[in-house]
Amino acid sequence: MLGREAGTEIDQSSCIWRMNNAPSRGFERDVGRRTDLRVVSHTSQGNETVYVVWGPLRNMRQDGKGIVYNMLRQAVENYPQARIYVTTEERMNYCDTVFKKETGKDR
Repeated sequence: MLGREAGTEIDQSSCIWRMNNAPSRGFERDVGRRTDLRVVSHTSQGNETVYVVWGPLRNMRQDGKGIVYNMLRQAVENYPQARIYVTTEERMNYCDTVFKKETGKDR
């Protein structure tokens, strides 16, 4: 991203996702100013974190058999102020495709 001066174009997107703790301050010319959503691993958290979780269907099943989904439901009950969202496997596959197309690399 550095040196591409794509910040203005990025800021015009309908939703801007940032990954982990990647900095944007000081790099606005290249990466833009907006952040609508920050996707983090369990090791990079903060008070303002919005959690977007995905995983294999077997773990995210909503029929009572998805172990990760069940843990997330419990977390929402225990921490109602937390902003926790689940995205679909299909949506993550789409994001992976876009990432690979734009960077030439697999996530």
